[in-house]
Amino acid sequence: MNLRETALRLAAITVVADAAKDAKDRLRDQFAEQLNAVGADAAKASLDDTEIAKVSLVSPKASATVVHETAFIEFVENMMPTEIVKSVRDSYKKHFLENCVSVDGQTIYAPTGEVVNFISFKSRESYVSCRFATGGREAIADAFRTGTINPATLIDEQPAEIEASNV
Repeated sequence: MNLRETALRLAAITVVADAAKDAKDRLRDQFAEQLNAVGADAAKASLDDTEIAKVSLVSPKASATVVHETAFIEFVENMMPTEIVKSVRDSYKKHFLENCVSVDGQTIYAPTGEVVNFISFKSRESYVSCRFATGGREAIADAFRTGTINPATLIDEQPAEIEASNV
């Protein structure tokens, strides 16, 4: 399999994954409605008279959430002042970091030219992105419908050995 074939297969499986997620979300909503209609909290899934799964409606307990941050801080400050910490607003932190540059292994705050030893740059891993051209998703969906691409083979096949001549 060459590079272009692998790219096509990746694009196609992306369409399958997105459609599967949409279908899963839709079926979860339908399942919850059906369970509520009959007053149940679970159902068994069977295939050829063999139970393959138990699907349940999970109702987690309510959890406490701070809805008024300032009042909470004042309360804690009066009750346990040692539990209060200074912090920098996220928006300013983002602004500050965006203005840092790496020069010869040192981090410089560009607006002032100062070396800031408390900031470092770390490499990030590369990742694969699939951006569809206009109509690309629809073209793949049509290829599924016509049988030009079989979703089952996309899922079943093992990765091919990569040869330099295929790149």
